[in-house]
Amino acid sequence: MKLSLMKRFYDTVEDRRSPVLDEISRRWFETSETQMYRASANFVARVVSEGSTYFLRFNHNTERSIGHIEAELRYIHRLIDRGINANVPVHSLSGNLVESVDTGLGVFHSVMFEEVPGVHIESDDLDTNGFKLWGTALARVHETGEGQEISCVPSWYNHLDSIRSIAQDNPVLLSEVEKIEQILGGYDQTGNYGLIPFDFEMDNIKWVDELPGFMDFDDFCYHWYAADIAFALRDLHGDKMSDFDPVDPHFISFIKGYREIKEITDGELERIPVFIRFHNLYMYSRIQRASEGEVEETDWVINLHSKLRSKNESYLRDMKENPL
Repeated sequence: MKLSLMKRFYDTVEDRRSPVLDEISRRWFETSETQMYRASANFVARVVSEGSTYFLRFNHNTERSIGHIEAELRYIHRLIDRGINANVPVHSLSGNLVESVDTGLGVFHSVMFEEVPGVHIESDDLDTNGFKLWGTALARVHETGEGQEISCVPSWYNHLDSIRSIAQDNPVLLSEVEKIEQILGGYDQTGNYGLIPFDFEMDNIKWVDELPGFMDFDDFCYHWYAADIAFALRDLHGDKMSDFDPVDPHFISFIKGYREIKEITDGELERIPVFIRFHNLYMYSRIQRASEGEVEETDWVINLHSKLRSKNESYLRDMKENPL
């Protein structure tokens, strides 16, 4: 999300409330208590109506298309229909799963989800059995999505095209993009390749005892399952391919749990450093796009912009010091 859009929206927020939030949430509930929850790739608000909690997610129409959101909801329904505990989409008062609301800030494509029950657990608080359960959970999601063909879903190659447009003026980035395109182009796209949630980190999972519930599928795409493992375990390798340790006890436990559901070879897992670099490039491009354009530099915008710039400098430094 562009910082300029985030700033414009937060100018309407006071004490976590906004007339924009109220305008959108009324598409689902005549009366509700709606408060801002967070903003990153999406705007998310917490909605309470008649004692039940929901989460409203919305994107400006310049940031995400209706087609992509509808494809995501088809994916989620597939998971739910096959027994995966995922965030359930809610029909609006008009019977729609997606509502496009024209506000003073432009059109926002919006969806409402039931709250996923349970508690968040930080990856730092997981023991080896917790990592095993996490791996099993991801394998179940991969298994459930196997063979599903959905239109309007990006693939790794679409992401690479988007990254390439950002990399043109930076020799380090461009070199990494060209190398990773050649490497990934040589991988087989059958077998352990298909729909992945992309963001299967612990902050997108809630637990009731040892039973997980999942949320945040908006970045789902077609990719290799080993890539999704690399993306999920970013905290283990610090987002650096040089710090990936295949004999880390937590990684071993995660893979043990994964293999209880799905087969994945050691050869596929050896590709994880490549997928870590892919994710670095992907995140770099998203941060660059978020920073484009002029924005009034209030204190929080300055701090956030500085944090994002520092992150991208870290990515570039690692790519220069540890090229593919």
